[in-house]
Amino acid sequence: MPSHDVVIVGAAPAGSLAALILARAGHRVALLDRAAFPRPKVCGNCINPSAWNIWQRLGLTDAYAALPHQELTGFAVHLEGRQIYEYDFRPPHRGPRAVSRDILDDWLRLEAQKAGAEFFSETTVTGVDAKDGIVQTSRGEFSGQLVFGADGRNSLVARQSGLMPPPRRCHRVAWQTSIPAPANLDDCTHMHIFEEGYFGYCRYSPTHAVISMVLDSRRTQDPLLLVRRFFPHLEQQEWLRMNPITRAPARTGKGRVWLLGDAARVVEPFTGEGITFALSTGLLAAEAAVTGLARDNLAAALATYSRSHRQLYRERAWVNTLLRWTLTTPSRTVRLLRHVDRLPGFISYFSRHVHATT
Repeated sequence: MPSHDVVIVGAAPAGSLAALILARAGHRVALLDRAAFPRPKVCGNCINPSAWNIWQRLGLTDAYAALPHQELTGFAVHLEGRQIYEYDFRPPHRGPRAVSRDILDDWLRLEAQKAGAEFFSETTVTGVDAKDGIVQTSRGEFSGQLVFGADGRNSLVARQSGLMPPPRRCHRVAWQTSIPAPANLDDCTHMHIFEEGYFGYCRYSPTHAVISMVLDSRRTQDPLLLVRRFFPHLEQQEWLRMNPITRAPARTGKGRVWLLGDAARVVEPFTGEGITFALSTGLLAAEAAVTGLARDNLAAALATYSRSHRQLYRERAWVNTLLRWTLTTPSRTVRLLRHVDRLPGFISYFSRHVHATT
């Protein structure tokens, strides 16, 4: 049975960043993922400008800047096909950008491996023993002083460890597809809101664009039918699907098991902050773990991580929480935005907060 200091389940941004930091600190890290990398993932591909602070802190600024990407110059809101708001991102230097998730996640995974983490792809987790820090997988058992669950909103680690909140019905489903970018598409992120849900639309490379849609499954389950309201000539596409969109936060950890990224808390995808929250939780968990392992006091380290995790979401997620309340019933959002011209600074205030660099 391979023995490590930390076993990390999930090699998306939260898990890979944590693996990178822990490996740089000299710890034995096993990074597990059920997929073969690189792989696609349901995501709007937008990375908030506050992520630049994380890259700089870890000496990854130049490597991140060199990834294939599309600079995003603004944000536009469309209501039932009519543009009602536009916001320019300033300054453009180190602003938001779009990076395909297969590229971003594979880069971070490789950086973790360069630092010394062992990566095990196509490894399916079948069980977790939270008391002894043992992870059962299709490759056999892995043991660690700590187990990080970074395996997403439907986290098996959270469920097996008793950290997942009670399930509640979520009727909203996320859909994503990539298309050749139309010649007239600018470099803004476009959010289209309608009675059945919403979708984001932007370039993620000079040649391709991503459409990420959230639909109420009780109203419709055909994303192409909705998109063709706005792009009548869009051809049949292959769509990736994901749910739930939101759920109650899980407990941050218990004993040897800690949760990161969407495994701990899911944010409304509308604001495009999901990747930054995932990176931030990976950073906070890894730094707390480094201290806890050095002092042989994992309980105190978990308490530190839990406090910093709460503080992170208290400071940055309130706009997201408000939007989640309105977007749970898209018709409510439509009614509100029909009167946005009476609230001149309303959306601008939220936009400045979401796209702040610190």
